[in-house]
Amino acid sequence: SDAPNPELVDFTRRWWVSAALAVPLLILTMGSEMAGWQFVPPAWSPWIQLALTTPIVLWAGWPFFERGWTSVVSGKLNMFTLIAIGVGTAYAYSVVATLKPDWFPDSFRMMGGTVPVYYEAAGVVVALVLLGQVLELRARAATGKAIRALLNLVPKTATLIGSDGRETDVPIASINVGNHLRIK
Repeated sequence: SDAPNPELVDFTRRWWVSAALAVPLLILTMGSEMAGWQFVPPAWSPWIQLALTTPIVLWAGWPFFERGWTSVVSGKLNMFTLIAIGVGTAYAYSVVATLKPDWFPDSFRMMGGTVPVYYEAAGVVVALVLLGQVLELRARAATGKAIRALLNLVPKTATLIGSDGRETDVPIASINVGNHLRIK
């Protein structure tokens, strides 16, 4: 049908939200790491990253966790298994590092004594996979429309040549094996 695909509508909305949150997340983390920009005090950064990443992972990425769990239960591991494990691990580790940094040994700490967090990895992976899913769903919709358009080109009638040689236009459904047809 030509009705909007509810999965495409849902994933598009999830992608826009995740992209809107992932951009400041990337600027905050990569700006300070690569360019030395300090937008916020270093002690605030993990908390702001947590606030930006939580809706991305727990809301926008929730379908990936559902699909990942289904793949584990069915024993048919796939891309969503990997995404759920990778994103889930990065996010959970980062939450613990933010809430309970004293639980980590000194060998886990950076030069400033802080425990590194990986919120941007979790958030950006979800946003990029959502973008991929949106593009795939759009491509499928376009392919479906093209196939329907081709099926509409199928003729509704055929030219049947009778035993006396006369030509008669008949509905396609009335053609039987062994009939002689004229190709026009």
